Amino acid sequence: MKYIISLSLLLISSMSNAFDVDYELIEQAFLVRNNAQAPYSSYYVGSSIRSQRGNIYKGCNVERCSYTQSTHAEQNAIDSMIAQEGPAKIKAIAVVAAPAAQELEILDFVDAEVIFGDPRSVASCGHCRQIIWENSFNDPNVIIYLVNVNTKKIYVTTIGELFPYPFGPYDLGINYDDKK
Repeated sequence: MKYIISLSLLLISSMSNAFDVDYELIEQAFLVRNNAQAPYSSYYVGSSIRSQRGNIYKGCNVERCSYTQSTHAEQNAIDSMIAQEGPAKIKAIAVVAAPAAQELEILDFVDAEVIFGDPRSVASCGHCRQIIWENSFNDPNVIIYLVNVNTKKIYVTTIGELFPYPFGPYDLGINYDDKK
C-alpha cells in the first residue's frame, strides 16, 4: 500500500466555509484503512471516531473466514472508544473505503470538494448505521464524513440523515447519561 502522511489536510481546515471540517479525523481514517485484514473481499475500510471528550479512536475492517464474525471498520472504532471511555458519545466519524489494490494518497484529497448531504454512493452499511446511532446518544446531528475515493469528494452528513427511523437504547428506556 502506498500512502503519504501529511499535515496538509490539517492546515486547510481553516479554509472551510461556515462548517469546520475535521480533516484530522479524515486523515486518521485514511491511515488506519491500510491496516485492514480483508483477504476475502479485498475491500479496505478505515474509520476514525472523535468522542465527545475529543479523543480519536480508529478501526479497520477485519474479515474472518466465517464472514459473520467479521468486524466492520466503524464498529471496530466505536468498540475501541467504548473500551477506553466506557459508554461514550460520538461527536463525529470519518470513513474511507476502497478496493485493497487502489492506492490512496492523502494529498489527493487536500483540495477535495466538500459536499453536504446525499452520500448515497459511499454511505456506511445498515449494520454500521445502527451501531453509530447507538453511540450517538439519541443525537441525530452526529457528523459523518464519507470519502468517495473515485470522485475525490468528501461528503458531510449526519446519522439522522443516514438513519432516519432509528431504534436504539432510548427506545428500551436506556439512558447512558444516567449510568455515569
